[in-house]
Amino acid sequence: MKIARILFVGLMTASLAGCGASLPKLSTGSLFGAKPENPIDRDNDPATRTMDVAATSARAIKCGYNFDPAKLKNNFLTTQSAANPTDLPKLTQIYDASFNTVSKALVSKPDYCSAEKTARIKLALNRHLAGDFTPSPPEAVEDDSLFGGWGKSSSSSSSGNQGANMQDMMR
Repeated sequence: MKIARILFVGLMTASLAGCGASLPKLSTGSLFGAKPENPIDRDNDPATRTMDVAATSARAIKCGYNFDPAKLKNNFLTTQSAANPTDLPKLTQIYDASFNTVSKALVSKPDYCSAEKTARIKLALNRHLAGDFTPSPPEAVEDDSLFGGWGKSSSSSSSGNQGANMQDMMR
């Protein structure tokens, strides 16, 4: 009986060894999608930081956040020019262009400030106001794995928000 139990446990372990997402070449390794990207891997160069802070400032103004955008811009440019003063004119131009582009794009979107977007804007704005100018993590990309979209309602679906998210169920 003991040998049968040990044999059963060994057989089950061997048969389930290929089910992890860490082995994407196996058919079951990619069923539930890849692990989320590490946020440290995102670009963190001066131009990317400048565009992110300017876009966040424009979005925060659109959604009615009460802050001083000129002070945020000055604090950001002062911080960035401390490392390399010769980049200040270029960064100022990038900031102004990004701010104006995002502001103009948001004028035609009266329903832009959803609960999800305002939460992201608030988080990014608070980071920037505190002096952390690292770029915001990219927005979540739709999971195209085999079970990635199961249980999620689409905007074209008439079923509303019914159903469970398969990935949440598996955690």
